[in-house]
Amino acid sequence: MKRIVFLVLFIGSIQQLAAQRGALVVEKKSDDEAKVFSYPKPIKKDRYNVAVLTPLYLDSVDLGKNLTQIPKFMMPGIDFYQGVMIATDTLKKQGFKLDLYIYDSKSLYLNVKNLIESDKLDSMDLIIGNASISDLKLLADYAKKNLINFVSAVSPSDAGQEFNPYFTILQPRLASHIEKMHKHLITKYPEDNVVFVHRNQSAEKNALGYFKSDILNTLPSRFSEMEMNSDDINIKQLLSKIDTNYNTTIVLGILDASVTYKTLKALQPLGKRHKLKVYCMPTTEAIKALGKTEEFPDLVTFYTTSYIIDKITPASLYITKEYKRRMGSTPSDVVYKGFESLYFFSNLMKKYGIPFNERIGDNAYTFITPYKIVPVKEKGEVKFFENKFLYLVRYEDGIMTYE
Repeated sequence: MKRIVFLVLFIGSIQQLAAQRGALVVEKKSDDEAKVFSYPKPIKKDRYNVAVLTPLYLDSVDLGKNLTQIPKFMMPGIDFYQGVMIATDTLKKQGFKLDLYIYDSKSLYLNVKNLIESDKLDSMDLIIGNASISDLKLLADYAKKNLINFVSAVSPSDAGQEFNPYFTILQPRLASHIEKMHKHLITKYPEDNVVFVHRNQSAEKNALGYFKSDILNTLPSRFSEMEMNSDDINIKQLLSKIDTNYNTTIVLGILDASVTYKTLKALQPLGKRHKLKVYCMPTTEAIKALGKTEEFPDLVTFYTTSYIIDKITPASLYITKEYKRRMGSTPSDVVYKGFESLYFFSNLMKKYGIPFNERIGDNAYTFITPYKIVPVKEKGEVKFFENKFLYLVRYEDGIMTYE
C-alpha cells in the first residue's frame, strides 16, 4: 500500500510540472567553426533549471485497478527518479536553488521526440537523461544545437556523436573498459601468452578491435586471437595457441554473461597448470558465482566496472536510509546513479556557472563514485566528454579485491 500511495503522489507531482520559457536556436557549426570552437563565457545564476528524463511508463498504469505493487518494468525509471529526488532534497538543505522538471521518456504523448519539438527544454541549464540509445541521439543533437549540457547518466553509448562539446557520458564506453584491462595486463603480466577469445558477433569484434588498436597500450609480444564458432570454447584449439614456456592470460571478449560463465567453467581445469588469468568484459559483473569459494578454484578472473557501492560508507548509508524511508526497500544501483548525476553537476553549475565544461574535471563534488571526466578528442577536437574512472575487480577462489 505504501508504494501505491507513493505512485499516486508521484503521478500528481509529474502533472504539476511548470511550462518552460522560449527557445534559443543556434545554427549548426561548420567544420571550420568546429576547429576554432570555444565555450561562451560562463554565467552564474541565482536559480538553475534542470530537466531529468527517465522511463516511468506512467501511461501504462491503470489507477482504476486495485494495484498492490508497482510493476517491475517501472522500477528502474522510478529508482532513478528517487535518486534524483534524494539529491534534490540534499542540495536544497545545502542552500542550492534549483527548479527541477521531471519528464517521462516513455510518455505516449510527450515522449523525447515530442518534448524536443515543444519548447519545454529550451530554458534548461542542464539536461540529465536515463535514456535509450535512440533517445540519447535525439537529446545529444538537441543539446549541441541549443548549447545546453546534456548528461547521459546510465547508458555507455556515445550516441553517434562526432563533435559535441555539450554531451557527457557518465558510464564508460566499452573501449574505455578495454583500455583499463589492457594497461593492467601489460603492466602486470608482460611476458604472458595473451589470447583474445571472441565470437563472430559485431560487438565482440569491436572489443577485439579496441584491444588491437589501443593507442595508449601496446600489444603483448605473445599475442594471438581466437574466434569461437559457437557458444562453447574449443579447448584443443586454445591450447594450440599457448607456449607452455610462459604463463597464460585470456582476454575473454564475450559480452553475454551466461556464455562467459560457461566459458570460465571450461577454462577452470587449465587454471593451475598454465597459471591462467582471465580478463572478462564488464557484463561479467552479473555472474554472482564468482563470489563462491569452490566455483572457480585456481582460476584468477578480472573484470572492470565503474560502480562499486561500499554499503558501510556514510555516503552510501545516507542514500540507503533516505530510499528506505521513501520506498521501504533497499536501493538499486540506478538510485545512486540518479543521485550522483544531479548532485555532481549541480555543484559544478553553482561553482562555475554555465557552461561549466572547461572545469568539468573538478571532481571535488563526487559523492560515491570518484568521476574522472575528460574530453574524448579526435584530431584535436572534442567529440564528447566521458567519465573514464573504472575499478579493476579481481576474483580468486571466491575472494574479491579491487583497485
